[in-house]
Amino acid sequence: MRLSLRPDSVPEAVGLATGLVPEPIFDSYVALMQARTLMVAWKVGVFDALADGPAGVGELARRLDVTADGLGVVLPALHALGYLAADGDRFRLSAKGRRTLTAGGRSAVTDWMAFTHDMWDAFDGLEAVLRGGPIQQIHAFDAEDPYWGRYMRGLLQISRVSAADVARAIGAPRRARTLLDVAGGHGGYSMALCRRHRRLRATIVELEGAARIGRTIVAEAGFANRVEHVVADLHADDLPRPVAGYDIALAANILHHLSRAEAVALLRRVRTAMAPGGRVAVFEQERPADGEAGTQIGTLTGVLFHITSGARTCTAGELTGMLVDAGLHEVRVKRLVRAPGQVLVLGRA
Repeated sequence: MRLSLRPDSVPEAVGLATGLVPEPIFDSYVALMQARTLMVAWKVGVFDALADGPAGVGELARRLDVTADGLGVVLPALHALGYLAADGDRFRLSAKGRRTLTAGGRSAVTDWMAFTHDMWDAFDGLEAVLRGGPIQQIHAFDAEDPYWGRYMRGLLQISRVSAADVARAIGAPRRARTLLDVAGGHGGYSMALCRRHRRLRATIVELEGAARIGRTIVAEAGFANRVEHVVADLHADDLPRPVAGYDIALAANILHHLSRAEAVALLRRVRTAMAPGGRVAVFEQERPADGEAGTQIGTLTGVLFHITSGARTCTAGELTGMLVDAGLHEVRVKRLVRAPGQVLVLGRA
């Protein structure tokens, strides 16, 4: 999946095809205006307000306690972006807007929108990091900071796109009983695996801030009796281990925050906690191999991870090598249709 320029007219199509369109203007200036307009419109409540029905600018401005002049320029922009539709001087949600930006929408990303403001602030530090400045360390917030709620609930929402597919692709026997979810905070992947394996009980190892929110999320979903959170430092603390070892272990979107040596060391500890033949799965955003273009999401999240932890995304080959070096066997790679830019790497203990 890729964001790209789409011409609105024949002359624009000709200009784009012949290289006359100054594409960096759209990739930088237009893209930043689009992102901030959408983020702020969500934050002030435009989409929730229009979920109740169409409204004119003045009426909506009064309900949201914003200026009619400001809203009068924001709503047409949201219409142009496809999130709103217009009937004369009244605006309503488009199908895309209702589906994605209202509570209960089929593909709602409302919690994710709250977290995008944190990531916008993170990218403001890119130049400083490139010049050797300090990494932001997004996992160093106090456990009671509201940041953890935005972070975990945002990640939970986007995990729903692929969690069931990941659970299926791991290919563990239906009789599997124990799962180790490394840094699985929000519990989305653990719950998907529990839905697939009726006897499964999951142990999520997490930082305190993430675990606090994760416990609330799994309780809301009715999985508190099958998914537990154990607070631990993955760099220093021992991993909890059942007597017979784990049948499944999952490390989803955590290795990109570690150096290669740290990642291999963690995977070795995971391997020793497994039952013989247990399935180990690593799910990550994918960095392109040398000479390949890669995906936008895989490469740009690599930039984000470098800003926030000093690491980056990994190639499928690098991830495969980590599992092999950790002593895992039958290592193989899978790519899922509903997880663009991501890769699942599997091995056996």
